[in-house]
Amino acid sequence: MKTTIKLLTLTALMAISCNSNSDSSDTGSTQDTTVATDAKAQAFEEDVEGIKEEVLAGDGYYASKNIDTQLPPSSCRVITQETLANGDKKFKVDFGTGCIDNNGDNRSGIIYIVAHRNTTTNEITAAITFDNYYINSHKIEGTINVSRVVVNSVPTFTRDTNINIIQPSGGGTIHREGSFNIEKIGGVSTPLVFTDDVFSIRGSALTTLPNGTLLHMEITEPLIRNIGCPVIVKGKKTITKNSQTFTLDYGNGSCDDIATLTLPGGTVVTIYL
Repeated sequence: MKTTIKLLTLTALMAISCNSNSDSSDTGSTQDTTVATDAKAQAFEEDVEGIKEEVLAGDGYYASKNIDTQLPPSSCRVITQETLANGDKKFKVDFGTGCIDNNGDNRSGIIYIVAHRNTTTNEITAAITFDNYYINSHKIEGTINVSRVVVNSVPTFTRDTNINIIQPSGGGTIHREGSFNIEKIGGVSTPLVFTDDVFSIRGSALTTLPNGTLLHMEITEPLIRNIGCPVIVKGKKTITKNSQTFTLDYGNGSCDDIATLTLPGGTVVTIYL
């Protein structure tokens, strides 16, 4: 049986049913879709990662500086930087008191990125923090730390996440801790162009729902993120909740925002990212 439920968009995933603190057990019905909170948290995390890539690419951290081709135009943010005493660069991505970006997302507050380059190994690390940062009325707190090295001419990343997503209207706090390995599989030959980049993501995460329920997530087929598309376009993950396993399938690579969630009893729910 296949059921369609509109759960997610990065603009409207705020209305997702998993804001509920309900912890019903699901053996095949469509009542328990709270595991889709993992997709919601992943979307916020990948969004911040994309902002970090834009900023460092635009500054020339990865290749010769060429902001016109690397950064999509936006009147929604102001990027400034300072050089710290140890030589690190601190970037301030300021969305002000509120603005709508090119994707229709409402943002406010500040994202800070402190970048360090190891001149011996050429490893680049980025420590990401937040100052009263909101996206679509969701407040993001915590840290995301990313390390980048080039292996056989291919940029590869590790990402460690420890964030809180504070939901609006008393929806409670989602906590997410994860570790990911990321490989750039598209756009490698065009380092001056940001918008053709494609990334393959592996890893796992633990998401805690507002009522304390745990979601254990494991990526079983690499998630594919095409910077030219606002959603993950391909890949699979399993999500275990209360000893029950759900499967989330992001699709076949098309930028169509459609994903399917298979419930433990076999029911397939269509969701929109």
